[in-house]
This record gives sequence, C-alpha cells and structure tokens, in this order.
Amino acid sequence: MLEGADGSGKSTQAARLVAALRGAASAPGGAARREVVHVRDPGSTRLAESVRAILLDPSQGDVSVEAEVGLYLAARAQLIQEVVAPALRRGADVVCERWTLSTEVYQGVAGGFGAQRVRRAARALLPAVRPDRVILLDVAVGAGLKRLGRAPDRMEQKGDAFHASVVRAYRRLARENARHTVIPPGTPDAVHARILIAVGRIHV
Repeated sequence: MLEGADGSGKSTQAARLVAALRGAASAPGGAARREVVHVRDPGSTRLAESVRAILLDPSQGDVSVEAEVGLYLAARAQLIQEVVAPALRRGADVVCERWTLSTEVYQGVAGGFGAQRVRRAARALLPAVRPDRVILLDVAVGAGLKRLGRAPDRMEQKGDAFHASVVRAYRRLARENARHTVIPPGTPDAVHARILIAVGRIHV
C-alpha cells in the first residue's frame, strides 16, 4: 500500500509498481506467477467512486470532519467487500493507493478528530484487512501541492497549515509501525527503485 501527502507521487509510483509486479509474474520461469490488482482509496467501486467525487468536490464546501471520516470508511468498506477481499482470497497481490493511515493523518491529526478515534472506528466498521507493507512517499512540507499542475480539489484546498500538519503526521505515525517504510524524495526512477527494494518482491 502506498501512502503520502498530496503531490507525493502515489499514483505514478503505484502504476509503476503494478507494472513491475505484473512483469515479474509473467516472466518465463518466474517464481511470482500471481495476479496483481491495483485499486485506489477511496474509489475502485461504483459506490466508492461516488463517495470520492463528493469528498473531493470543492462545491461541497465545509464538510465536517466527522462526515469525512464516515464517508472514507464507508467507501473503504465497500472496496474491501467488492474488490480487496475477493482478490486476497484468490491469492492476488493488491497494490492500493491510500488506506486507513490517510484517514488517521488527514482527519485524525490534521483535522482534529483524533488518530486513535479513527483507528477505533475502522476496527468497528471494517473487516480485518491489513496491508503487509505500507510505503510512505515522503515529501518536503509545502512541496507536494506545487507538483499538482491542476486546480486543487476540496481536500487540497485546506490550506498550508493543514498540509504541513499532514506531512509531519505521516512521518510521526510511520515511525510508530514496523510495517511502514519511508521513501525519501528523489527522482521518479530513484523512488521506484527504493519501493521495489522495500516491497522485497523484485530484485533491482
């Protein structure tokens, strides 16, 4: 699972990781002959994509942090039921852009809801699906949003102080969990190579 602040390169690096995993799985004589499923959170189901559109639409205005937490968890629950759990039962590898750590950071810490409250809500509402490895794409404070090259969505419009808190919270929470690997900023190729090493499935 790939995590990181807005503009950290998650979508680009997730696509490259999926391509690398699929290439390894299809190589003649390769040991990793597995299906690879690529999803984004929120999204990748009809319901979750609808929720994503609501959450990111600037015209929604000032949505309460409680509503944000509920919507993100609802989208995630549907994604698990429709896509993630069946894929894991088939023995597939799942590469996901964002997961519950995002909610802990954005709504829990930066939004003031509380990271522990997010964790309790997630345990109550979501099936027990946990990532084997969390790859955090680190980014300098203030640098991520400058990379977007488009109009910011509702979450991206929350202001410099909010997004600085997001970056710091990711770093702090990543240090607290042995499953989290922090990838420092670098060129896309350098970041990709470090991700492959962290995943430990492909030799580079």
